[in-house]
Amino acid sequence: MKIRWLVPEYERCDVLVLFSFEDEKEGLAENRWFRQYCSWMTESSAWEHFAGKKKQVFHSFAPRDAFFEKCVLAGLGKRKDFSTDTWYEVIAEVFTRITQLEGKNVAVPFPILSALQENAYELLRELLYGFFSLSYRFTRYKTSEEQQREISEQIVLLEDEPSGALIDVLAYMDTLMGPVKRARDLITAPSNDVTPESFAREAARVAEAHNLGLTVISQREAEEKGMGAFAAVARGSHNEGIIVILEYCPKGCENEKPLVFVGKGITFDTGGISIKPAQNMELMKHDMAGAAAVLGTMEAVGILKPPRRVVGIMPLAENMPDGKAYRPGDVLKTYSGKTVEVISTDAEGRLILCDALAYAVKTYSPAFLADIATLTGACIIALGDRVAGLMGNKDETVERVRRLGEKVGEKFWPLPLWDFYAEDIKSDVADMKNVGNRKAGTIIGGMFLKQFVPDEIRWVHIDIAGPAWAEKPWFHMPKGATGFGIRTFIEIIRNWD
Repeated sequence: MKIRWLVPEYERCDVLVLFSFEDEKEGLAENRWFRQYCSWMTESSAWEHFAGKKKQVFHSFAPRDAFFEKCVLAGLGKRKDFSTDTWYEVIAEVFTRITQLEGKNVAVPFPILSALQENAYELLRELLYGFFSLSYRFTRYKTSEEQQREISEQIVLLEDEPSGALIDVLAYMDTLMGPVKRARDLITAPSNDVTPESFAREAARVAEAHNLGLTVISQREAEEKGMGAFAAVARGSHNEGIIVILEYCPKGCENEKPLVFVGKGITFDTGGISIKPAQNMELMKHDMAGAAAVLGTMEAVGILKPPRRVVGIMPLAENMPDGKAYRPGDVLKTYSGKTVEVISTDAEGRLILCDALAYAVKTYSPAFLADIATLTGACIIALGDRVAGLMGNKDETVERVRRLGEKVGEKFWPLPLWDFYAEDIKSDVADMKNVGNRKAGTIIGGMFLKQFVPDEIRWVHIDIAGPAWAEKPWFHMPKGATGFGIRTFIEIIRNWD
């Protein structure tokens, strides 16, 4: 999807989109821009029936002398009830209508958005992201031309003299779209194509394109460094595990403590010897959504070039049942020196993460550390498939991340990591075990990881088992990979002080 400007007098568009709150269409009719280009609309049947109710959408065909062919009227509901979620719902309805009308060049007048609320830039930002998200299609393996056809809308913004702030919003959203698409493509592609090695090659391409530092730790090197937990998970597959590290360091920030993001990269998860049920196992290709989010974040960082040091760490492995695979009952020595008794080989994500977190702490002494992972099915049971679980060692940091995510439409819900939860991972033969009983499964996963991060480092754990993959369309998300986490991480980087 492309974004560009258009001067109404010189070029035509397929569809013009207008918005109004319930019972406020007369205010829309009095808008200067509307009077100049759409005054004919008030005589149409669509206008007569349009009341601005939430998700109410009408369209009308424009006269020949208009610069657009069709006009869509979209209702936002009552002003007092309006929210970001409402906006996403309306965007989805509008997108559906535009698709039905076969609109390719969609025009949105910024003066109309400006009349809706004081900070119209936020509306514009989420409108652009919503259209981008809804237009996403993964067609790589389709063989017919019809199946390969992608929806490639062009969003045209109408404003005679765009302000600097408006141009900044457009540039930012244009920057974000490529990294999010790359992440969604990686999550959606099958595991016979997305292996640890091929993911690492993709990361290397990102590093080269944006002048990022690249470090690759092979499975053998990881084992030599003492990353016994990561190596144990990786050795069950003939596709060797790899840890990929990307670093962005602007001039003068070499001695600065970085913001570090760690993403779980299990490119396929059978559960190992504690094997999963066959039903829906094909979806375990997206168990690397955390690593994809970190890669997308680092690509965006390379484009945006923020004035701070940022590091992305992606431990990549397959969890397979093999003669060399690790077993329930094994005791693993981690990079931190702590030992872990394996109770379930299907709790492998926390094992590769614990070594990556300990490596991040020792190597970078981060100013802020976040890990993101499709860690526990329990998180979906607790919060559903649109909300991520959020835990950490500092309440104020957790709340800050939650608010930054909310700002860009990514929802998080805080869960506690009280000390007594550690009782559930005590082991008789090692420092800890990798799972507890069935209770508080998501919290126990976070509690396990907490053992590898010193209290003085601000750390959050994000469980995206739900929102990493949309089982059915919701709001502005079509079915499939979402790229969840990238937008929040970018907000953290942009707003860190």
